[in-house]
Amino acid sequence: MRLGLAAAISLAGLSLSTREPTYREQPSILVVTVIDSGARYPLVNADVIDLATGQHRFTDEAGLARLAWPSDGQLRLRVREVGYQPQQRTLRQANTADAATTFAMSRVAYVISPVKAISHCAAATDSGSLDQSVAALDQLKQGAEKYDQFRRLYPFEATIIRRTATVPPNGDIKRIVDRKEKFRSEDWELAYRPGDVIQYERGGFTVPLLFLSTLADSVFWEHHCFLARGVEWYQGTRVVRLEFSPSNDITGPDYEGAALLDSATSYLLRVDFHLANLRGRTGPKRLEGFITFMSPSPFVMVPDTTAAIWWLRNADHGGWGKPDYAQSLYLKELKYRKETPPGYDKVKQ
Repeated sequence: MRLGLAAAISLAGLSLSTREPTYREQPSILVVTVIDSGARYPLVNADVIDLATGQHRFTDEAGLARLAWPSDGQLRLRVREVGYQPQQRTLRQANTADAATTFAMSRVAYVISPVKAISHCAAATDSGSLDQSVAALDQLKQGAEKYDQFRRLYPFEATIIRRTATVPPNGDIKRIVDRKEKFRSEDWELAYRPGDVIQYERGGFTVPLLFLSTLADSVFWEHHCFLARGVEWYQGTRVVRLEFSPSNDITGPDYEGAALLDSATSYLLRVDFHLANLRGRTGPKRLEGFITFMSPSPFVMVPDTTAAIWWLRNADHGGWGKPDYAQSLYLKELKYRKETPPGYDKVKQ
């Protein structure tokens, strides 16, 4: 009797040890690896997002990101990296071996050709992104969005040196005022207002400079037309020139200019801008400037130097002459308040 009972217990144990794992016993975390499809090295700071739940992760130094399986056991993943073609894939927990998957990303190829007019853009030469130059548009927006996501994931304090000069109509500048300012990443930049970028207050005015986050703003894209002009040289680097201008439903002051993207990496190197639709307005009669960028972490570009000049008077006899004011903002230091992002010294390629 005792032997029979022992055998029953033994058989029961054998049955339990060999049965198939239940759904609840499957791994609750999916490990996503993102690599370059050619050289097979890991891609750092790639965007991995579940379109259904909104889970968002950046890959680490090993190209890894971890996402929790939702209750329905399905993830609709979109993976993007600056300079690469985006990928989208639906995964089911029950069918994903070892709770892991790999995305091999292919580099984007720029084919610059005429683009078609869409929406409220005036003509074919001031158009949006329905043709092959959509690649340049997508990379510009992706780089701007990555910056926005980067400063949320790795919040920082930026130390800025603001240098302002009053420019005399004749002779050299006599006085330059330097001021050190500190901003938190979440409130460093002001929101974009279409056709209303000049802010008036107490008898004066403020013109928010064209920051990188503005280029990530869907409202900015809805009210601007884009055209990839072609490839040119900038400081020894071949770049794609992508011009933007206010759509014809914008009658007030707004940004116009061009973005320069490295044709090999799609890194945003420089944005030139000026204010359009200033006729008959109080405040500046002309304003123009530029932004250059630095990369504190792979595939992430952050504003480095921003400069602008502006005139408070109209052109005299057809010539503008010297501006009335000049100002520059230089990023002196980024101090991360929580986690430090992957640096180039940690990445092996």
